[in-house]
Amino acid sequence: MTNIEYFKLQAKNLLKDYKTRHLSDDGDIYEYDTKYFDIVGLFLDYDIMDDDPKFEFTLGNAQHLIAQIVGFNKWAELIKAPESELSEARKFLENHKSNEYGSTGFIGHNFTPDGRDVFEFSHNNESDVPYHEELTDKDRQAGIDECYKNNMGFPADTIVKCLHCGQLFKFGDVKVRRLKAEFNGGKEDDFKEIVCKHYPECDGNLLDLIPVDTETEGE
Repeated sequence: MTNIEYFKLQAKNLLKDYKTRHLSDDGDIYEYDTKYFDIVGLFLDYDIMDDDPKFEFTLGNAQHLIAQIVGFNKWAELIKAPESELSEARKFLENHKSNEYGSTGFIGHNFTPDGRDVFEFSHNNESDVPYHEELTDKDRQAGIDECYKNNMGFPADTIVKCLHCGQLFKFGDVKVRRLKAEFNGGKEDDFKEIVCKHYPECDGNLLDLIPVDTETEGE
């Protein structure tokens, strides 16, 4: 299956999940019996309001949302992207659809000064390092603990691969950096972000880390 065929299939699966929509027993909210995606989490993350009985979600809407999940602005950008970017985006979606330790909602909205989402799967090499401060010792561990508290990340001894630099290391060796509140609109507390062990040389973050089978990685 090509990368484009894969993303078309995921859009169809997302639409299938949407079609399980039904009113709750109390009749006050809509619920979903999903198989592939966390519809409720995704709709909340992307401000999609499904509480109107006349609300419609088409295949085109599903394609657009799949594109946004993996970091593109729209479906038209995804289908025109280079194979290298599509392959990385596919790995990202495959990992976070199957990762029992990951976030089912996919996205956490915390913005850098230029408007980029910190958790966005970015398709450029721009670095926001100047706006961050690396944490050490207790502060670093607090950031990792916060990650686990939010049901994200992997057990410390899990071998992960960074999609940015291609290096393998234990998840417990990740670094943590803080996005200062003054660069986050000043409306929230400082935001802690899990980053690659090789930061600042590599700017990969939590969503770029995928668990690997070290026995098959070299095959």
